[in-house]
Amino acid sequence: MKKCPQCGRKYDLTMSFCLDDGSELLYGPASMEEPATAILPDGVGSSEPRTQILDPSVAKAPVSSDAQNAPSIAVLPFVNMSADQENEYFCDGLAEELLNALAKIDGLKVAARTSAFAFKGKDTNIKEIAETLGVKTILEGSVRKSANRLRITAQLINAADGYHLWSERYDREMKDIFDIQDEIAVAVVDALKIKLLVDDKAALLKRHTQSPEAHEFYLRGLSHFAKWTPGDFHKAIENFEKAIAIDPAYASAYAGVADSYTELSFFSFSPIDARSSAREAASKALQLDPDLAEAHNSLALIKLYFDWDYPAAEAAFKNAIALNPGSAIVHMWYGWFLGLMARFDESLRELRHAHELDPLSAPNNNAIGVMLLWSGQTDRAIEQFKDVLELVPGYPISNTFLAEAYAAKGDMASAIAIIERTPREAMDPQALGTTGYIYAVSGDRDKAQKILEEFATRSSHEYVPALNFAQIYSGLGDHENALARIDEARNEGAIWIPFLKVDLKFEPLRSDPRFKELLRNVGFVD
Repeated sequence: MKKCPQCGRKYDLTMSFCLDDGSELLYGPASMEEPATAILPDGVGSSEPRTQILDPSVAKAPVSSDAQNAPSIAVLPFVNMSADQENEYFCDGLAEELLNALAKIDGLKVAARTSAFAFKGKDTNIKEIAETLGVKTILEGSVRKSANRLRITAQLINAADGYHLWSERYDREMKDIFDIQDEIAVAVVDALKIKLLVDDKAALLKRHTQSPEAHEFYLRGLSHFAKWTPGDFHKAIENFEKAIAIDPAYASAYAGVADSYTELSFFSFSPIDARSSAREAASKALQLDPDLAEAHNSLALIKLYFDWDYPAAEAAFKNAIALNPGSAIVHMWYGWFLGLMARFDESLRELRHAHELDPLSAPNNNAIGVMLLWSGQTDRAIEQFKDVLELVPGYPISNTFLAEAYAAKGDMASAIAIIERTPREAMDPQALGTTGYIYAVSGDRDKAQKILEEFATRSSHEYVPALNFAQIYSGLGDHENALARIDEARNEGAIWIPFLKVDLKFEPLRSDPRFKELLRNVGFVD
């Protein structure tokens, strides 16, 4: 059993924070007079209230003095000093490679790419950047690239006083890029007075390719992937495949291909899109390098979204975290997975960890809001989505979830105001399905029906996910059509199927035995 150190309330082992005051729970004996658990046995998937989960910013445990004194760093994108602006990808890639190498060092906190790169091109002082990212040191630099010649400068700065802890200039050829990266990484570790274990040093200096040319295409691929648009995912694949053509043993490039195809599956909303290509690339990456965390994360996403094999997905996520515990994106994806499994307490803990590493990540901050919404913390979810939209104005997914949160609260006027000020052309099928659902539950059945008719018309010449029909039918109280469309989505292998267990739009169906049977048929075993 676990016990709240403040109020004394007892909990079972699945909980981490007190539902009353947010204190972190401690292990301890249970009292015979009190119930064995504070969690309803079937809180999710029934009409009973869901487990109350506190906002991680409220439930956060005190930071130990060791954690406060631990070394920490943010690697800023290197400034492109070349005449050719096309070399921007190389500068970003160099910083990202250094960041990823340093993140593997045990005991070193490294701010994730999204947050560190948020300051690119901005006139922000070092101290402010460090405070925002929660780090003590900043690594910055510049690159001048001309033909095969490189001039790279790098400096490690103590954010508290602005003094340089280390700096160096490298005048080399392109073929020496790996040696330069190794020298910078080792110099940073030495300057931070971190004692490397044998495994740490091996991870720091590990090279995934010996070809500078292949590496250059890989960096181009990363640059496109980070832009997170369908067109850029295609360009990322093109460059990753060029890297593989040069070095067929480049495991990281295969993992990049797998992730690009997986993300395209979401953007295309197609049930058949590029799954076989994602599987083949992830399998090849793991075959080439079983210790590559990114490849295990790729496999986990495939097991989750394509295979609905949730135990295998969790095992792969855990492998990825064990191999690279400093990766914010792996913690984010694992937190998201836990949320889809309705394990909200664990989910928020993972997402909070990701937030510590990547505080400016819009996807992770949005995920925290989603878990608060799905776990019944509607007011906190609304505030979280507003924070994300302040961070990234117009962020589409947070905008849609904010409308859904207002609907869950019963504030239909606010929900409808959000969806009606969103341009229709900016709505993908998922956002439009949510719009139809909100109209339905607000009582405006005519507008909900019009979106169903629009979906039917579009279905004659493009793919519209069956689940988007089902969401609107659920809101209209038409269980027969909703369940039929969900079964259709199951048969076509829809990528959104893992959302069924927690998506609030299917709440009206949860007491129906046929819905429970559908959940079992897509891998959700009680």
